[in-house]
Amino acid sequence: MYEVIENQVLGIDGWVNVSNIVFLVAFSTRDVLVLRILALVGEGLILPYYYLQAETLWQPIFWSLAFMAVNAVRIVATVLERRPVILSEKEEQLYRVAFSSVDKREFLKLASLARWVDCSAGEVILKKGQPVCDAIVLISGEMEAILGGKSRMALRPGQLVGDGSAYSGLASPVDIVARSRASLAKWDLRHLTEFTDSRPVLRAKLLNIVSADLAGKLTAAVSGLAVENIAPALPEGGA
Repeated sequence: MYEVIENQVLGIDGWVNVSNIVFLVAFSTRDVLVLRILALVGEGLILPYYYLQAETLWQPIFWSLAFMAVNAVRIVATVLERRPVILSEKEEQLYRVAFSSVDKREFLKLASLARWVDCSAGEVILKKGQPVCDAIVLISGEMEAILGGKSRMALRPGQLVGDGSAYSGLASPVDIVARSRASLAKWDLRHLTEFTDSRPVLRAKLLNIVSADLAGKLTAAVSGLAVENIAPALPEGGA
């Protein structure tokens, strides 16, 4: 009896038992990374059992090494995915003002497609009637949309530059002019569409951002019209 126990613990069969104990712990954990690490260790522990047989079991050794290679690749990938996302100063500013609802890793991929543009006061960003080829977000500075005549709408950081309908391939219905030094992020619309086609969750979040932007501009426009209509009715110098 003692010899049987000794063989199961210290003998060649002990490698099988230890390996299966490790697998048991691996399948009991909830963390995928820990599971893969333990599975890798479990496969490694059973290799001596296959190798030290009277006739080496090369086929199980081959498959164990294959499983270990797959787990090693996935462990590296998972560790890389879990690294903290580090944004540059401009990326952090853009994320804060416009894309805080988007996962940071997805945003980093999105930001990698952007062109960063600085413009000076008085520079025309979009002309009325000009086809819109880029999605543009104001990062910092002051801009305004000239709707016609004296009708103007200020744009704040985080807003889309231009009318939302223009991003459907239509011409810009307004002139967009910088009123101070400003920073912009631009995305080629065709590349942006191709990028989001394979990312439905990101696409849905971007559509929500566009909808919220349009709603904010409509509210601002309505408020501006209300002020213009009330102002003439107020007696000069009074409220």
